[in-house]
Amino acid sequence: MNFKLLHNDDDMIKALIKGNKLSFSMIYHAYHNQLCRFVYSFSMDKALAEDIVQQTFIDLWEKRDSLKIHTSLNAYLYRCVKNKYLKHIKKVDRQTSLIEELRLQAVVEIEELDRDIKEKRISAIEGLIETLPPKRKEIFILNKFQNYKYREIAEMQNISERTVESQIRKALITIREELKRIELKGLLSTLLFFFLH
Repeated sequence: MNFKLLHNDDDMIKALIKGNKLSFSMIYHAYHNQLCRFVYSFSMDKALAEDIVQQTFIDLWEKRDSLKIHTSLNAYLYRCVKNKYLKHIKKVDRQTSLIEELRLQAVVEIEELDRDIKEKRISAIEGLIETLPPKRKEIFILNKFQNYKYREIAEMQNISERTVESQIRKALITIREELKRIELKGLLSTLLFFFLH
C-alpha cells in the first residue's frame, strides 16, 4: 500500500495525534515491512528487527499526543528504528560488560579462596608435623623437606632403612587422618554457618 497516494504526511500526522486508528493502521501497513528490512540490513537478526519495529509503532501510538515531527514521516520513522537499534546495542554491550565483570570477579574470588584453602592446609600440615613424636618428626622432615633418601637417613640416625620407611609411613598416616578430621570439621562449620545465616 502506498501511503503517499492516500494522504500527505501532515494530514496523517494530525489524524494520528487525534487518535485516529485508521490513520495509524495506514502508517503501520505502509512502513512496517520496509522498516523491518532496514533494521535487518545492519542487525542481520529478523526477530530483533521485528521487535524494534513493533516497539517503534507501539511508542508512536502511545505517545501520539506529544508527537513533534519536523521532518517527513518517512525520515522520522527511519530515525526512530535506527535510534532504538543503537540503544539496544548499547544495552547489550553494558550487559555483556557486566557479565564479563562478574565472571572475572568470580574467578578472582575462587582463586583467592583456593589460595586461602592451600595456605590453611599447609599451615595445618605444619602444625600436625610439630605434634609427631620427636624422632619420627626428625626423620619425616629429613625425607620430605630436606630430600634425604632412606639410606642416608638410616646412616645418619644409625637405624635400618626399614625403620626409616616405617616411621615415615606412620607420620603420613597420622597427618592424613588428622588433616581429614580438620577439613571435615571446617566443612561442617561452613555448612552450619550457611544454614544458620
